[in-house]
Amino acid sequence: MKTEPALKETGLCTLRISVADMVALRVRAKVEGVERPQYLYQRLPVSAMTLFATIPQGDFSVSIPRRSEIGVGYPVLKSPPPGDDGIVVVYPRRTNGRYEAASVLFLDREYGMAEFHEAASVWARANVGEVSPAPGRYIYFVPGRESWGVIVGNSGFLALDCSTVSSDLNPELLARRSDPWDAAVRAPVYRGDTQAPGNALPVFAQLELTFDRQPGPQSPWIRVTDYLKARAVRAKPPALLVPDFRQWLECLARESGFQSWLFRPGMFFGEGIEWWGDGNPRRTEHEGIDFAEGRRPDGCIRSIPEGTPVRAIADGEVAAFLDDFLGKTVVVRHASIVDPGGDVFYTLYSHIRPETQRLEPVAKGQILGRVHKAKSAGAPAHLHLTGAWIPPSIPPGEIRMTHIDPAFLPVVLTNFNELL
Repeated sequence: MKTEPALKETGLCTLRISVADMVALRVRAKVEGVERPQYLYQRLPVSAMTLFATIPQGDFSVSIPRRSEIGVGYPVLKSPPPGDDGIVVVYPRRTNGRYEAASVLFLDREYGMAEFHEAASVWARANVGEVSPAPGRYIYFVPGRESWGVIVGNSGFLALDCSTVSSDLNPELLARRSDPWDAAVRAPVYRGDTQAPGNALPVFAQLELTFDRQPGPQSPWIRVTDYLKARAVRAKPPALLVPDFRQWLECLARESGFQSWLFRPGMFFGEGIEWWGDGNPRRTEHEGIDFAEGRRPDGCIRSIPEGTPVRAIADGEVAAFLDDFLGKTVVVRHASIVDPGGDVFYTLYSHIRPETQRLEPVAKGQILGRVHKAKSAGAPAHLHLTGAWIPPSIPPGEIRMTHIDPAFLPVVLTNFNELL
């Protein structure tokens, strides 16, 4: 069986199993006594040919969900499905722990990904005509947090069956918002030019979003891809904070007994794997920086000592304490650092034992807590630092850990990588 990756010279993006589906299938993490399968298989009907004909181009990944609250979903199996009356995508497990499509089985033949994309395009032209958006027709939905994670991981694209999703932004649809700051999303309806006007096809659609509280066709819709690009620009650390951050970094190294920090793959902002254990794919892209290891003056590499003081990078106020999977997170609001849109900058210090009080003013360099981890945690002790621009519509007392997530669009996380 072929196991080569998708042919990148064609420009096609990579088709892979989403982390959300890997978690649901229990193949993300190594379970004691259970070997992760070398292959996963996804079975789709022939009518899903238009999905493969519309796989986007670019250096990113997309996924076809095994099940979904919105649009299309097709089962993912751990063994080859019987029969040959449909499409079967073969996903080998890569060295990075991800399952990425290498081939497609169809009508007793095995195709490479680029080859099957072309075959699907030929099938679509013969059976439904040229596939394109129907003028003025959209479907609307409000994604849950898991779906947003998939959309962000898919760089703003989603596999959709336009015939199964609402074409109206009705009150019942908007009532599905799990959070008052959730965005509404729309996608154009696609059909073939030889089909009846009311028909719709399964496709990879480029999504648009709006944060309008009463969304409708007149709302300011923006492509998710453009919104993610704008977020990447805003992810740069605020200039006012950069000198303080460099001083803080030197102090943390000194008090940890290190001459310099050591960063492994998975410790940086935006990375998709865990740096400990089996290097599993993360549930979401890494929200910050992990300070876990350093080089001592004698050249030895050591872990950050538990009990190392964690200090405030800049003046601010303790806005909240949040539970995290290793300990506590101290949230500091820096009211003097505000962007032109009114968003306020926060720093979050995770996996520590706090030594401050909520709503307490803190000065630059003041101890907030100490590096700590719960005995039941699977990861080694480390300090996780996150920076975030948080809009004033989210009061400090209502900040939750779920807001500090790449899939929660109103909050923009900070990329400190360039300062390390």
